[in-house]
Amino acid sequence: MKEFMYNFIKNHYMLNRTPVSEDSDKVIDSIKRTLGCNVIEVASGTECLTWFIPKYWKVRSAYFARLDGRKIIDYHNSPLHLWLHSIPFQGEISREDLEGHLCYDKNKPDWIPYHYRNSYRFSAEEWGFCLPYNDYLKLKDDRYYVHIDTDLDTKGTMKIADCWIKGKHPETIFFAAHTCHPGQVTDGLSNVAVLISLFQHLRLCKDLNYSYRLILGPEYFAAAGFLSAVPQSEITLLKGGIYLDFIGNNQPFAYQTSFQADSLLDRVIANIFEHHVPYSTRNSYRELCGNDETFYNGPGFLIPTPSIICKIHPEYHFNSDNLDIVNINQLQFAVDIIKEIINIIETDYIPVPMFKGPIYLSRYNLYIDPQVDRKGYDNLEHIQLLIDGEHSCLEIAYELGIDYYCVKKFCDALSEKSLIEIEFAHSLNKNKGCA
Repeated sequence: MKEFMYNFIKNHYMLNRTPVSEDSDKVIDSIKRTLGCNVIEVASGTECLTWFIPKYWKVRSAYFARLDGRKIIDYHNSPLHLWLHSIPFQGEISREDLEGHLCYDKNKPDWIPYHYRNSYRFSAEEWGFCLPYNDYLKLKDDRYYVHIDTDLDTKGTMKIADCWIKGKHPETIFFAAHTCHPGQVTDGLSNVAVLISLFQHLRLCKDLNYSYRLILGPEYFAAAGFLSAVPQSEITLLKGGIYLDFIGNNQPFAYQTSFQADSLLDRVIANIFEHHVPYSTRNSYRELCGNDETFYNGPGFLIPTPSIICKIHPEYHFNSDNLDIVNINQLQFAVDIIKEIINIIETDYIPVPMFKGPIYLSRYNLYIDPQVDRKGYDNLEHIQLLIDGEHSCLEIAYELGIDYYCVKKFCDALSEKSLIEIEFAHSLNKNKGCA
């Protein structure tokens, strides 16, 4: 799994992965081959919700050079050198006029910044280059030659990878990450690798209670396109979603709640992070970053969509977000975290008591000595009080602020000794905070 994720990133991160482009198509084709999934296509210029799918952009070559022909900046060295959606231009230009077409960052003088805004501005017709500030300081000539050979039109289609694994119940949890952001690793692509690995695992799982859906495509536009393209009957089945970003950047894990903040997924993620993810933090909806959850969890849909992320790193939106920084062990840990989240969703049940009064724990070899483990002793006492035929194991854990697996292990033991009966609740239909 680690080798697959690393190779997937290595093979795709330097592609010009703009929202509608041949290189983005290559990524989606690779995902389709790996997972055998469906591909949704939405034509450039199509109105989806209140958004327009971006224009198709093809770059054949782009550079600017001294008049003697020596190139200073060349797109082929890094896709970040060219502003996204730059229009064609060719000719001599003065140093003064060139200034308005350059982007750099004085605070990070050796890194190439990411100029992305025009991919979100459908009518923008501009061109420009990005370069390290230290290279910018070397531009002393009076005139330069600019060559940009590109197409920017509405002849292409945006492609969205859509993998739907159906369980016993049609109610669905979806996962999403973005495939765009050329020349960068953890801002997008590493999260795609994590989710592909997760769904490779899910395809091997038998007897899933619930259904799981993977939605991968350009940031914002994949969500707008998906919600516009699929039938309302399928959207209604989406009971919650998880968005991934920045995984593998060596920063601490964090999670952002959904807008509702108390949905089933919020509770599951909170439990896993509190008890199994060291040094992690809880953050409010869109407090650290914002992505496609603003569509799924937005007006008219309100599907609870928390995010699992690593905190934003210094390399964010620079060419230094590359293979040199990616932490493959962190990617694997993210896969493991999500597996545990799914395991809770799949295994949670309501313990129905077949006992009255406190259980004689030592009789059943379940006693915990309070002088050895006072917290464990108290937990077993409190769990018994909440076994009422209404609370599920997750709800008991949530009420007590303890690990789900502590509750589940105790209830499993009670079931084995016929002290409870198990009622499998259709928990996604009770999802708190859903519209």
